[in-house]
Amino acid sequence: MESPTHPVAIVTGAASGIGLALTKHLIFKGYKVVMADLSPSGDSIASSLPQTPHAPTFFHTNVSSWGSQADLFAHAYSLTGSIDFFAANAGIADREDVFEQFSLDEEPKKPDLTTLDVDLVSVFHGLKLFVHYARKARREGRARTRKMVATASMMGIYPFETNPQYCAAKHGLIGLTRSTGPKFAKEDNITINAVMPAFVATGLAPTGMIKAIEAQGHLTPMATMIKAYDAFLEDDSLSGETVEVTLDELHFRKPVEYPNASQRWLGDDEGGFWKSAYEWKRAKKEKGSCEDE
Repeated sequence: MESPTHPVAIVTGAASGIGLALTKHLIFKGYKVVMADLSPSGDSIASSLPQTPHAPTFFHTNVSSWGSQADLFAHAYSLTGSIDFFAANAGIADREDVFEQFSLDEEPKKPDLTTLDVDLVSVFHGLKLFVHYARKARREGRARTRKMVATASMMGIYPFETNPQYCAAKHGLIGLTRSTGPKFAKEDNITINAVMPAFVATGLAPTGMIKAIEAQGHLTPMATMIKAYDAFLEDDSLSGETVEVTLDELHFRKPVEYPNASQRWLGDDEGGFWKSAYEWKRAKKEKGSCEDE
């Protein structure tokens, strides 16, 4: 285990696009970055970056696999006994067209939900692993604020007809961030936030699309993305926040307003109804007698 001189960060999807730009920025800020990606060029990309005393390392990772992510986090923790920042950034576009015409004379095939596995489920996996190692480090006397930022999308708050699975996954990340951030900050000193980029030059874009959108003046610079990450890295008070990143602007988005007092009562759990109900269900589950209805 190395001396914990430099904070340790995990960045998924680190071999290109937003992940690579963020990796370079974190190295500049003094982080030891573990670059996680499926790219076969990962090692050479990592070795091409500044070879400082806290030079980045590459860890071949399939984020849709719990075991692969578990190995990634175990490796990162072994470096210094701390994982200080986690960027859940890996993502893919839809792998199946939900509007596709198919034969009505054959049984429909099970849909390909790989996009949900990568863009949403893997973030739940990463969150659990990050919390585990944050709590472990705190138990071992390394108490500090640790931070997670998920890469959602502007399509996490708007419809996106061409990629509805991607859209649904990104909506899910917004819900996850807002639902977990405040509680983890209060109880575990872990902040959970999300960035929602507009169109940024990444490998997700179809060939020729980047130049076409740039020509129309709608390409968001990578520098604005870095500004969004810095907003969360530099402010320990932010948790459960979602920031829309567009052109040279950051817009912190809040949940929609409740339409009436009844909805506010239910949503804010003012009567403690949800908390008491689900604590009761958890207690029954621990006794092996809980059944969902």
